[in-house]
Amino acid sequence: MRILFPKCLSIQTTSLCNAACIFCPYASIKDLFPNKIMEMSLFKKIIDECSQHKNVERIILYMNNEPLTDPCLAQRADYAKEKLPWAGVHILTNGALLTEEIAGKLLRSKLDWIGISFHGIRKDTIEKAMGINYERSLERICAFIKKAESSKNIKEYIMITFLRHKYLTDDEKREAEDFWRARGIERISYFDGPISRAGNVEGLAKVYHREAIVGCNSIWADEMIHIVEDGSVVLCCMDWKREVVLGDLNTETLVEVWNGKRSRVWDGIEGKEELAGDFPCRRCEAAKVKTQKTPAE
Repeated sequence: MRILFPKCLSIQTTSLCNAACIFCPYASIKDLFPNKIMEMSLFKKIIDECSQHKNVERIILYMNNEPLTDPCLAQRADYAKEKLPWAGVHILTNGALLTEEIAGKLLRSKLDWIGISFHGIRKDTIEKAMGINYERSLERICAFIKKAESSKNIKEYIMITFLRHKYLTDDEKREAEDFWRARGIERISYFDGPISRAGNVEGLAKVYHREAIVGCNSIWADEMIHIVEDGSVVLCCMDWKREVVLGDLNTETLVEVWNGKRSRVWDGIEGKEELAGDFPCRRCEAAKVKTQKTPAE
């Protein structure tokens, strides 16, 4: 039975990113949409509606972007936590913009925890894989961890995440884990390779499901709503090109979108109706199909 309001919200408050990760579609899609930061009035409208629903468990202030490019991020985190004190609020950042000023704002904010994506620990690896300045980024991340120790339980407050990519060796993976553990980080999340993000990452192997789609294997498949900076509700975090827009929160409510077009689209994803041949789920590694997925030709 479907829930009547989402348990989790992913709110992309800015369209910007400062990195160029080789396993991310951002570089190839960034010019499709204007650079924009979400209006605070729209953000508050979304959060105010959420505050009327006690089933909301999590508010994630990022999606296909770098959240620290939003100058209002700490203010938004505080507003969300004040309105929904029972819900977890967190971000995932590459850490390159963790200046002393931004770090201070985040640590004073009501964010519950912060994930930092740093895909290696050696200069050559980071700069080739992520396109950010290695020395400056690592220095800022380490300074942030040190500063957080005085006011936070960093074992819970900070997570380091990284994945296998063509520049990361087994030796460097172990080196990275040892480096962060030596600095008190226990939450280390590692993924054994990238995915094509529904065919949106150039150079990665792609899939195409000819079989019937009967669901989604994502951990938040029918629990999360995905909102971008202009108020559009998109299919999910794999829909980088915004192929399936489910609503506009400038003129609609979350309830209307969730139980309206999104519900109808989900009938197709669950196999109750036929999906178009070019629907994003057909290109997505997380799709649930009746038989094994077929490699793209």
